[in-house]
Amino acid sequence: MKCLVIGAGAWGLPAAAELASRGHRVTLVDRYGPLNAESSSSGPTRLWRIADPDPVRVRMALRGIEAMHRLAERSQATVFLRRGLLWRDDESLPDLIATMQRFDVDHTIVDDGDVASYFPGLRPDGRAAVWQPEAGIVLAEESLRAQERLFLAGGGIELFGRTVTGIDARGNGVRVQFDDRTAEDADVVVIAAGPGAPRLLEAIGVKLPLHPYLEQTGHFGDPKRPWATDDYPCLFDGPQESEPGIYAMPPPGIGYKIGLDLPLRPYDDGDADRSPDVARTALLRNRVDRDLTSVESTVLGAHVCSWTDSPDGKFVRVSPLGWWGFGSAAGRAGLCPVCR
Repeated sequence: MKCLVIGAGAWGLPAAAELASRGHRVTLVDRYGPLNAESSSSGPTRLWRIADPDPVRVRMALRGIEAMHRLAERSQATVFLRRGLLWRDDESLPDLIATMQRFDVDHTIVDDGDVASYFPGLRPDGRAAVWQPEAGIVLAEESLRAQERLFLAGGGIELFGRTVTGIDARGNGVRVQFDDRTAEDADVVVIAAGPGAPRLLEAIGVKLPLHPYLEQTGHFGDPKRPWATDDYPCLFDGPQESEPGIYAMPPPGIGYKIGLDLPLRPYDDGDADRSPDVARTALLRNRVDRDLTSVESTVLGAHVCSWTDSPDGKFVRVSPLGWWGFGSAAGRAGLCPVCR
């Protein structure tokens, strides 16, 4: 079977590598190639939190851990680091605990006065938490490079530097049109184009509402010892009143990474500016100073990337659409429907 995969991010590249490993003829298409600055999957790490009140996310997270272990074995690369995660919140905690019990996921309920026993220096604020020891960080860059090596080893073809302008259903196949007025025919097309996916889907009569936006993270720590927090756990600290929550993780060697659970600004296809926002950096630094007392609040770096969400914030949608085989998941790495 001939397959075209549109988008070389954290959804498209693994899909292409898997299809190639199964013996299909696969071409991977992307405007810029993997790990480019405008990609949703750029940057060194991503948080992999098994703890969550949503059963769908927990099921996917558990399967994802298994998949990362398989990737590490196949590629001989380290793609995931187990660090554990502390989830502190009041509103979501009962549902989260119920979900952990439902899936028999190892967890510990932590009283508000004991949170610093699991996260060094975390300021108690009266809220209880849940500790989940199997969560951790995805080494995003290394993971995508490993997938690309497997893709090429499986005979995959890379077609970078071209923009897809249209998709047409033709008989039992699909034709993909490019901005240079050329076209490629395939039996199956996988659309993993992140915030650019709705435009492509509309060409085949599929309307999928998405909510893309930009987010910013900051790295904090001791400039002389940026590795000092490498063994720290991950953290989700839920919102309180008008104050947004934060998510945080320990990328190796570059300081502790923290982001607000709040968009930086709406995504615009013509907005290529990924410069960190000074005010957002200051806000993150203030949260480090106040709540993460064992992390030095010196700014070591900042990063802006896109996030493609669904309007309800669940970012996972599955819909059967006639003879179009269609399933989608929209997250940091975009949206991945399969059309055939």
